[in-house]
Amino acid sequence: MQQKDQNQNAGCLCFGKKQKGEFPKTFKKSGKILKKYKDNSLDISDDAILEVMIRLYISENKSKAIEMLQRCRINPNYEANLIRNDLEYFIPQLINFLVFHQQLSDERLIQFITKASQIDFFFAHLVYFQLKSLSQIVAHSNRVELKIVQKFVQEFEEKMTINYQGNLLIATQFLKIHLDDSIKSSSLRKSITSISNKKIKQEVYQGSVRIRSYKQNEVVQLYGTNQWEQEMANKSPSQYIVRNYEDIELEDYTSTFDNNEDIQPVDTAFQSNINFWNDITKICDELSKSNTKTQYLHSLLNKMNANLPAAVYVPFVKNSIRNYAVLNIVSKESRVFSTKMRSPYSLTLEIYRPEIEDNYTEQQLLDKQMSLAIKTNMIKADGNCQSQVIISEQQNTQMNRTFSLAEAQNTFNNEFQNIKFNQFNYQNNEPESDGIGLFYNYRQTNNQNQDSDQQDEMIDQQIIVQQSLFSNATDDQQNDKVAEQTSSQKLSGLGDQSNLEISSFNSRVSYLQVGKGLVLNQEEYLEIKQTIFGENSIDQSERIKRQSPFQTLRSWKLVHLIIKTGDNLKQEQFALQLICQFDQIFKKEGLPLKLRYYEVLSLGPDCGMIEMIKNATTIDSLQKNLQKKYTQFSDFSDFFRSFFRNNIEQALQNYVQSLAAYCLVCYFLQVKDRHNGNILLDDEGHLIHIDFGFFLSISPGKGMEFEGKVPFKLLSDYIKVLGGVKGTLFQDHFRKLFYKGFKACQKHQNEILLLVEMMYTGHGTTLPCFQKGEVALKELENRFNPRVASDAELFVYVQGLINKSLDNWRARWYDKFQYFAQGIFY
Repeated sequence: MQQKDQNQNAGCLCFGKKQKGEFPKTFKKSGKILKKYKDNSLDISDDAILEVMIRLYISENKSKAIEMLQRCRINPNYEANLIRNDLEYFIPQLINFLVFHQQLSDERLIQFITKASQIDFFFAHLVYFQLKSLSQIVAHSNRVELKIVQKFVQEFEEKMTINYQGNLLIATQFLKIHLDDSIKSSSLRKSITSISNKKIKQEVYQGSVRIRSYKQNEVVQLYGTNQWEQEMANKSPSQYIVRNYEDIELEDYTSTFDNNEDIQPVDTAFQSNINFWNDITKICDELSKSNTKTQYLHSLLNKMNANLPAAVYVPFVKNSIRNYAVLNIVSKESRVFSTKMRSPYSLTLEIYRPEIEDNYTEQQLLDKQMSLAIKTNMIKADGNCQSQVIISEQQNTQMNRTFSLAEAQNTFNNEFQNIKFNQFNYQNNEPESDGIGLFYNYRQTNNQNQDSDQQDEMIDQQIIVQQSLFSNATDDQQNDKVAEQTSSQKLSGLGDQSNLEISSFNSRVSYLQVGKGLVLNQEEYLEIKQTIFGENSIDQSERIKRQSPFQTLRSWKLVHLIIKTGDNLKQEQFALQLICQFDQIFKKEGLPLKLRYYEVLSLGPDCGMIEMIKNATTIDSLQKNLQKKYTQFSDFSDFFRSFFRNNIEQALQNYVQSLAAYCLVCYFLQVKDRHNGNILLDDEGHLIHIDFGFFLSISPGKGMEFEGKVPFKLLSDYIKVLGGVKGTLFQDHFRKLFYKGFKACQKHQNEILLLVEMMYTGHGTTLPCFQKGEVALKELENRFNPRVASDAELFVYVQGLINKSLDNWRARWYDKFQYFAQGIFY
């Protein structure tokens, strides 16, 4: 009995001063919060998915709303330059509604989500991870388990495991079904056009039936394992190269660390992908048991490599990365950065895309095929939504829910008693920041008298940027640039509103500012680039590829991630969804505002993966190098104009467009903790913000919220790069871009407000960003709608925000505080 009481207390979050109301009231107020949106279902087109989502939240007729969802496309369009109008993008809001509003009691919505998951395995995995992330409410070391959600997750997992039994969940494997026709035929195009669109769609999104046609090459089995190190250390790559991609057989991934003998392996790649990412996150916990963490990390990753290659993938949309299969974990490129409580680490994966090996030039055609809209109303209720190898009798044995609707509601009510409204203390009490900015720092040490454990830890920190941070750009950078050029071409026809900003970058003499900046010779330039930005991403890719047996694969590439546990990444994922939405607004309005954002996926209540930004360093790390090693540069501006001297126009254009874009985001979302450890500069001149633990209504510090009244961070160090406050770049570019961006955001404000309001009416104050409750929502709306009567007044108001932010003493003092507290340079 005593133990039971202790467990209940451990899960209770009702600490602090008692407030009126309990957590469920936040979503009971959804009608009031969302009342400004009219329930007009008749005028909504199928591709206006955000409008359809809001009908789901506010409409009394849920059947009509769910019917509308069935007409919405499920999958993203890879050809749309990441303008998202697919339901997958809104999975956080969809599952938020199912769990917190409906309490898993709406069978119609559950059937829709299940059906969508049965025809699109990407959708199924993202639903699974989102549900799992909501199975616990976490605040520091306090947890409340939502047991009914955990039970639902388990049943969903089992249902999808059965549905995809016998399949490979790599979309690009779909042509393997027609192995004889497609591989042996002279043209992939002929193979595709010979199959009906309906059949292609089903095969692409259900995975493909596995074909065990080839015997796996021994090299493929050994690569990356400890045995590989022993047997192949003295051999040249020419002795172990895999020369025929058909020697690679993608199989299921079985868990390396789960030794439960009662669990029988299942022939399904749905479970395979879950097993892989569960093992990846478990490693963070394992690392806490070791003193030599990097060495231990490498040994654990080598164990996982024994089960690779496998039909597992990275669930990110960018650059179609999810369509690639994981070949190998490059363990030697992975590094740990340990804090007192956690051990996040970097992860480097070799990946490839099987079906384009013989038909590399047909990749665009395949992406076009995979971008065809998939909707649940396309699938008739005759079992076609089931996987191809599932026999019809499965419908009779398919699992039904093992809990009643009444049981679900009662369990929710009982569990929510432990969650008091607005009772989370989210102050940052740790002496050191453990945000992802740590992975971008370059730290040197001259102390050679450390013991082995300390030396291992310092190596972790020192080599993070040099060897594991910068992801391969051989394919990705080309894809990014092609997408950027395509986007620019599309945007050029939208009007002349952005021509001023672009056309003004024509005079090299004007923006070189004669007399400012140093002239670097090639040797100096390369040495500085190596030190500041680390190993060139293309060089890194070529180095790793030269040692890989998969070097002949035409679609081979690297992907770099950060794996974290112990943190609530649901908020980081939500913040990046909002930033992505701002980016889409700028694209729709044809504005040259650049937001280089990264993808985040919460894999559970307190774990997840984060995409690494390529070829970037923190301003903090840069400043340390300028003050300690490269003292020939007087300041950040001097370095910028010297380093980018040969491409100064493009670098300045990237800089001012990204600076204005992030200033807008930071103002509207009130992003705080903007010290120089959370702001990056890449090797093309873009500024990039990372780490969004504080935004909307929460700031770091106890009673010393330096940033509280600062619209956004705009220090003189940043403006000096543009020639100062009176310079043409600042006056004619930054100010005008900021104003036009403000107007665009104001025009499309509902796209941001809806995402925030929907999330709040479910999560309530269980996400730190909603600590101020409905006040945070009102303040956000007010920022979009200042009290002005005309565009002229709005222009004056916006310029006032810029003036108020210029070298604001609060922002300056926050940087000083971070320097004295954590050694972050400013």
